[in-house]
Amino acid sequence: MKPWNWILTSLVLVTSVSLPKAEAKNVLETETNQAESTFSVSVNDNQLTTEQPILIALNDIYWGPDQDFQIRMPGSIQENEQRLLMSWSDTTQTAYMIVNTDLPVETPYLSAEQTREILQTSMRGQMTTTGQIIRSTNLEIDGYPGLELLVQHSDGKTGQYQGFIVKGRMYVIGAITEGELTTEAVNFFDSFGVYPERVR
Repeated sequence: MKPWNWILTSLVLVTSVSLPKAEAKNVLETETNQAESTFSVSVNDNQLTTEQPILIALNDIYWGPDQDFQIRMPGSIQENEQRLLMSWSDTTQTAYMIVNTDLPVETPYLSAEQTREILQTSMRGQMTTTGQIIRSTNLEIDGYPGLELLVQHSDGKTGQYQGFIVKGRMYVIGAITEGELTTEAVNFFDSFGVYPERVR
């Protein structure tokens, strides 16, 4: 299987099984979300009661293994592996993920048009097997081509995916939910930054 097909297959499979909420895995202690818990005391009909505040997951910024990208992950981390990072937001009932993989050594020598064709073929081909593409938009990040797809999956979930090929590495980021995508998803996609000089 070609690397870009594998990455998209993984993306679709992992996000579709993550809803409903996946069980949290133990992740590297240095990258776990932490929220401070405090208790407040209120007087209610001359009785003291303790109230636990609503815990809000911190939106942590994560860096790629080679420090080649950064992204703000909403919610709590569910998977944290070398090439896959996935989180779950209880607030919006949305799964978020980023997957990256190295492509064949010839990839950096392809023209922008050829690179865009790889994105179109692989992403559109993979997504049409799991649902209907609602919208397709060409993107660019630091002069490198990208593609965004909005997909209505056959199981009723809505997914938004962006793919970029920077030098010899492909990045696919995605958000999938049973409801509507919110501002949280917009902020997630907007937070993605890539550092081409660090792609090895």
